[in-house]
Amino acid sequence: MNIKKILAFAVTGIMAVSPVAGVFAMDKARVETRTDEAVNAFGVSGEGVLVAILDRGIDWKSNDFRNEDGTTRIKYIFDLSDNSGANAPGNTYGVGTIYTEAQINAALTGGPQLATRDAVGHGTTTTAIAAGNGRNLPDRRYRGVAPKASIISVKFTSEGAPAHGDQPAEAAFYNENNIVPALNFVKDKAAELGMPVVILPNFGTINGPTDGTSFFSRTIDATVGPGKSGIAFVMGTGDDGGAPNHAGGVIQQGETRNIRIEKTTAGTLRLDLWYPGDDRFTVSMNTPSGSFGPYAPPANNDRTTVTNGTFYFYHNGTQTVFYGAQNGKREIFMDIIGPVGTYTLTLTGTTVTNGRFDGTLNPSRMSMTGNRFLDDVVPGSIIDQATAHYNIAPNSYVGEVNWTDINGINRTITGQGNIGELWLGSSVGHSFDGRRIVDLSAPGDLVITSYSPTSYWATATGNLVFGGNGLYGRAGAVSAAAPQVVGVVALMLERNPLLDAVQIKRILQISSRPDAFTGPTPNPEWGYGKMDAYRAVELAAVTNISGQARNSDGRPLPQTVVTLTDQSGAVRRSVTNGFGYYSFDGLTLGGSYTITATSRTTQFAPVELTVTGMMTDIDLVPQTVPLREKGPDKAAVRR
Repeated sequence: MNIKKILAFAVTGIMAVSPVAGVFAMDKARVETRTDEAVNAFGVSGEGVLVAILDRGIDWKSNDFRNEDGTTRIKYIFDLSDNSGANAPGNTYGVGTIYTEAQINAALTGGPQLATRDAVGHGTTTTAIAAGNGRNLPDRRYRGVAPKASIISVKFTSEGAPAHGDQPAEAAFYNENNIVPALNFVKDKAAELGMPVVILPNFGTINGPTDGTSFFSRTIDATVGPGKSGIAFVMGTGDDGGAPNHAGGVIQQGETRNIRIEKTTAGTLRLDLWYPGDDRFTVSMNTPSGSFGPYAPPANNDRTTVTNGTFYFYHNGTQTVFYGAQNGKREIFMDIIGPVGTYTLTLTGTTVTNGRFDGTLNPSRMSMTGNRFLDDVVPGSIIDQATAHYNIAPNSYVGEVNWTDINGINRTITGQGNIGELWLGSSVGHSFDGRRIVDLSAPGDLVITSYSPTSYWATATGNLVFGGNGLYGRAGAVSAAAPQVVGVVALMLERNPLLDAVQIKRILQISSRPDAFTGPTPNPEWGYGKMDAYRAVELAAVTNISGQARNSDGRPLPQTVVTLTDQSGAVRRSVTNGFGYYSFDGLTLGGSYTITATSRTTQFAPVELTVTGMMTDIDLVPQTVPLREKGPDKAAVRR
């Protein structure tokens, strides 16, 4: 979520200067997602689990991140905006400044103060939605999903903040390469503390290969995945839903395609277009300042570069693409710096085998501009980082549209969708390699959560909530949905720290609930439906096993009776399908079981196993002596 978005809310229907009921605070979000039911039924709170937030920083002084005795719940802060501590003892990462739990506690009790802050406010709200405990109010109504989780805060980015109150300005910063030390830091500290961890980078934007092959996406997939228990990754789909900033189609051999782009806002407009490596497109550009090109396609190991007062142009061969992509594609990358107006990108299929292209524009919705494609607009606005294969990708739906601000003014946000509907800004669709990305949706619009009183966001008093003492305010978009999912993952990991990212992702999918708003699921908008924390936490402690029965030649054996016996002697049976597969669900993690099987022609060796997670390869191996076909048996004949 962007500073402009949170400050430039749409306000209508000011009815009275008095508080109203109905604000969709975190207490109501917890009810909507059945989080409170899960807490009451299973006794979970996130205790013993790390929530790692990569964002704009954190208000480390906030009571919402402190224990009952006033000590901090923050184990570490890793500030990547400040390299003054890059070579300090204990910092083996060569970047940033590290603050320990002990340093934070010392600062809270009058010791040396920390130089780190959340100037924007986004990082504080993100962390509080996931793991705030609501201590700034006696009734703790605005507590987050996992209020006893421990916290790691990585200050990874900032869009910048102007000077406000007694706070100095903060410059914008972002370095994608810092994702490696950031994730290494989180993994190292989780291992040091002996805690499972769920990680949320709550930022991102459209552009990039959007197919799971970028450096960022591959780093995610190298961090979490099958067999890596106790670590999960959540990254939202993006806030570009409904924006005409994705153009795509197929260009034939010899065809010329004109794609018009309307630039409505001064500044830089970025175009990033990808097409197959075996194809060759010639490129021209018509601008309000004149026409440029045509530019011939480069060799695979080369790049065509054009710089003028209107745009910067890079046509990259397969071996020179940006974003560290490893997809064998070619890339047309442009920063359009010319005046507002209509620009026409002309592509000619010089050599075409496939012809498919996908291009995106940035900035668009995130900066509240009207920049858009006028031709070849197609659905799909997922951010690149969310397309990592093992990422959990949530969307946002509308839970409330009304709130009362700190001055008692009743406010309504309009144009974002009706209650129960998908938030109109939720990015939807598929990755460029055709995968459905959205896993589930959470009620991110709107919620009330912790604000840092010294942040720039807190200067927008219309967003501060009545009765919150200036410490709680409005949050929304996918940025407010994703941390709710993070909190639920923390509850799942508390109940079962052996889960890996694939298992967690699947549990969240199958536990989500469809309704009249979602329609049939899964789909590219809602994923599998609305998040159901109760069901997800329930399933976290049970799992499934499956496998295949085969004969000695390796052929599948249908209609084989498979028997599962637990430690108490309870028996369950499953019959293999036409491909020889069987499955059992609802098994207790850590439980011991014996599997036996009976076939008309084959005798199987029994399998003894302890369930350590979702196990999909418990295949039944035939013994060396097959059973004979049924028929007369002399030993069985009565005399």
